Amino acid sequence: MAYQRELEWNEPPTHGERRYAGWTVVRADGAPAASWWPLARIGAVDLYLAPPGSEQEAPALSVTPLIAGKRGRRGGGDYAGVDGEVQTDGFEITTAPVAPARPYPFPSPALGSDAVRVAVVDVAFQQLAALPSVVEGPMRVGLPGDDGDLEAARPAIAPGHGTVMAGIVLAECPAARVGLFQIPGVTGAARPYLAPADLAAAVAAAVGAWQADVVLIAMSDGAWGTPRYLRDVLREAARCGRRGRGASIFCSVGDPSRNHVREDDSAALGADDLASQPWVHAVAACNSQGGWYRVYPGYACPGPANGNAGDGAAYNRAGNGATYNRLGPAVALAASGEPRRWSEHIAADDSSQATAAAAAAAARVLQANRELSAVELRALLALTADVPAAVDGGRGLAAGAFDARDRLGHNFKIGHGVVNARAACLGAADPVCLALLATRAVPDGAPLVERGPPHPGLLPQGGAGKIRSALALARAWQRGVRQAARRRNPLAREYLRLAGRVSRLFLTSLPVQEALCWLARHVRALSESARWSFWQGQQHGAFVERIRHACETAREALGPGDGAATAGLHLLETALAGPGVGAAVATFLARTLRPDVMTPDGGQGEPRATALASDAVGDHHRRRRPDRAHCTGGLERAPFARASLFGPVHRSPR
Repeated sequence: MAYQRELEWNEPPTHGERRYAGWTVVRADGAPAASWWPLARIGAVDLYLAPPGSEQEAPALSVTPLIAGKRGRRGGGDYAGVDGEVQTDGFEITTAPVAPARPYPFPSPALGSDAVRVAVVDVAFQQLAALPSVVEGPMRVGLPGDDGDLEAARPAIAPGHGTVMAGIVLAECPAARVGLFQIPGVTGAARPYLAPADLAAAVAAAVGAWQADVVLIAMSDGAWGTPRYLRDVLREAARCGRRGRGASIFCSVGDPSRNHVREDDSAALGADDLASQPWVHAVAACNSQGGWYRVYPGYACPGPANGNAGDGAAYNRAGNGATYNRLGPAVALAASGEPRRWSEHIAADDSSQATAAAAAAAARVLQANRELSAVELRALLALTADVPAAVDGGRGLAAGAFDARDRLGHNFKIGHGVVNARAACLGAADPVCLALLATRAVPDGAPLVERGPPHPGLLPQGGAGKIRSALALARAWQRGVRQAARRRNPLAREYLRLAGRVSRLFLTSLPVQEALCWLARHVRALSESARWSFWQGQQHGAFVERIRHACETAREALGPGDGAATAGLHLLETALAGPGVGAAVATFLARTLRPDVMTPDGGQGEPRATALASDAVGDHHRRRRPDRAHCTGGLERAPFARASLFGPVHRSPR
């Protein structure tokens, strides 16, 4: 199948799930009934569990069966399709084997901390000593199950799935404050009938009480469905989380086995999946080249639709292998799913790893600009993602299908591309960096920069040097402005004060985006093809007017509550009307983007001083460590470079 599925479900509720037969999840409309048990609270959403027959004892906005029936009973003909709802209104269970248990109490409200908070929601958090730093929790949330369902009670030979996810977050974003939220599970997975209620309680606790900025749910299953009360919690987390800016929720797409298909395998991500909800970032796994992640293990993988039913060594070498992804219009981003060892005890792969890496990237971006809303963060990650040359050149399930991108740059398999945390952090902090990254050519290639032979001039003449990447230009601009600000240049200082706010305007205002993109395209064209030594000596009045237009457009896009930003932009616009500004701008750009200080990793070598017209401090060299690392972190790999791997790797449970 391509973009179709027939979900078949024949498993009855487990012993621990049956205890809640006949209970309902009620969203209260005011004060709850005395018999209702609190389940989740976030913003304007209050969810309760109502005993059988008590759901009408108080006003309610919605009433949903807790143990709901599921479409897809074998032979029933009512199989859940790609855009159908999984849950039905009722279930035939009338008696419960044991008495139900009250939901776990809400966690205590989080106390003050400036660190970005990442909540990890999972079923297994064994061996927390494997983590590189202290975390909070695990905090139990949701509905208690049987004692045998608690994964923590079982002896562990390796870190739990949730522990591994937290380890990836801390490896990628060491400064993050990580909280662990444990929902009950069965055999290492969320309970299929109670997962929606458990997840609603977990997200509400993480975003509401613990005040998470980012929520990581590296689990996915088409059989869960997303009932109304879970959608209400997700919507409220995006509306009121982070003091109204919205919390960002990242969920893995999972593998095709999570579709529980009746006959032929299907990689389609259902519209009723948790990962498909509009307030969730669905993350797929990719290989080292950015393509849809596939595995060719050298042995026959089950599944006739994948072409894997065969015998013999020759078949095993040429088989279609397996894919651990699902596809669809909800896929937002991709990240590496290739096996990787993150530390001595933390190793992972597949879409679980990819989702943790994407969530960590979001945390790093929020460190660069804490004012970003959830909507702005989503747009920023999409704009700065790396776009591979080939979406999927592999064999097997869904091969040759949905490999194109639409006019907005989206693809069913890898979304908008591979998360690039470094580029996203640059764009979050500086609107010119963001414009340079947004206007880059696609696909992205490696290496980032190919340096030509040394050139004595400020910039190469014609084609004497190789074209530099957008990341290199963005980092060069950022360093140039920061150096000028350190020399107490007032315009540079004012620009840096406003930069984060204007980056946000770029993501929400089309006029601001167009004004800044003209400047970025102009600078890129000059960098790639112009004789800058010739250009520098010319008159640049029209260029300066374009810069002033960008300031004016940004000022007009600001709201009434942005008085300080409005005044700052007016100051910049006025300063750019002075005499000699064109020559000063040209000199600044030429010195900042000179090729002999650009390096293949997208940074700069020994920096030269750059001056704006009002600089009062002379040129000087800044001391740097040998690896050219700086305050934004050390060097990172080029797009689609293969990650190193040492030692055995534990495959993430799905």
